[in-house]
Amino acid sequence: MKYLVVVAAGLLASSAHAQNNVDFSGDIRFGYYGFDRDERNGSNTDDDMLRLRVRAGLQWDINDTWSFKGRYAARMHNKDNNSGWVNLFEGLNPGASSIAAGESTLDEFFVRARYGKWDHRIGRFQTNNRLIGVAAKSFSRTNSTGWDVGYTDGLMTVYKSDAGINVTGLIEYNDKDGTANLRRSPLDFHATASRQSYYLALDAQDTSGLWAQRSIDVTYIPSALYYNGVAAGDKRDYIGFSGRVATQVKLRGETRLVSGVELAWAPETQSRAVAGLPGSGKADSTSWHVSVNLMDILPGHSIGLVHGESEAGWLLSTDFQANGTLTELRYAWVPMRGHQLEARVRQRDDLRQLANAARKRSETDMYLRYTISI
Repeated sequence: MKYLVVVAAGLLASSAHAQNNVDFSGDIRFGYYGFDRDERNGSNTDDDMLRLRVRAGLQWDINDTWSFKGRYAARMHNKDNNSGWVNLFEGLNPGASSIAAGESTLDEFFVRARYGKWDHRIGRFQTNNRLIGVAAKSFSRTNSTGWDVGYTDGLMTVYKSDAGINVTGLIEYNDKDGTANLRRSPLDFHATASRQSYYLALDAQDTSGLWAQRSIDVTYIPSALYYNGVAAGDKRDYIGFSGRVATQVKLRGETRLVSGVELAWAPETQSRAVAGLPGSGKADSTSWHVSVNLMDILPGHSIGLVHGESEAGWLLSTDFQANGTLTELRYAWVPMRGHQLEARVRQRDDLRQLANAARKRSETDMYLRYTISI
């Protein structure tokens, strides 16, 4: 990752005589968020806040093959903000899916090469593989949802095969002090072998008929799972498999019923004791979620319902907490091009009560937000 600036600067300098085609893009998202939480110790916590995220990007199409993109992103709340710049070469704080409120960074800074059926990126970029819907979610890869500012550091290649399959390969850099994507404890990256992780996905290109989405992927993180706890020092490779499928059916006019399911499983997990669960043996990892959506009930108006369960042994999801259930109802309205209003109500609970907890944690949250994109 530290060599990215040198690579990009060399490429741009050597192409100074090339076609100067620069495009600007950006978005601003603002709104209200509030939650009420029953804690595991029997207490109650509630809070609300105003939130803002701003992103501004520049893309330089050097020629038909090469391009460069950089984007500046910042987020803030109306209270409890940090203040600072997140270094381009640093990952996120451990256990985080975003920079903190009051911070800013470059969430995209990459060189891209496209030719024939190939598409390559190196640097910092966005990656997502989510089950489609009004409230799109994923067990494997999610960057920058909600008001978050997240990113992926590494090298990615996409190949569009003649068989109608997109093949995506990714080598991701993991800093020992914090990874670019959320990875849950007891995954830890101080071992040299864990400095790179690997991701491979197969996605069907044809999404115009009944099948709106068909996708499978695998994530491999060597020497990162401390299955007896980080202090014990014993580590294994962590491998996660996930897949998603969605269908679409036209009801009347432009209204479509889009429904889907995502499944996830990891063969090696931490012990139940390390996960804080009663009993012995390994923590379960089989996780799932379903999504049902009515798209364009009226022009630009859509509503979606999501429900899922994530076991304690599944450690890769930003959208689903380990050992948690989630139920979410979301409404979206696109009043005009580049504008979107969204409202959400979400319920999250512990899937299983922890061994040392007085009760399961339960949280209800909601938001109302508006996004303007250019």
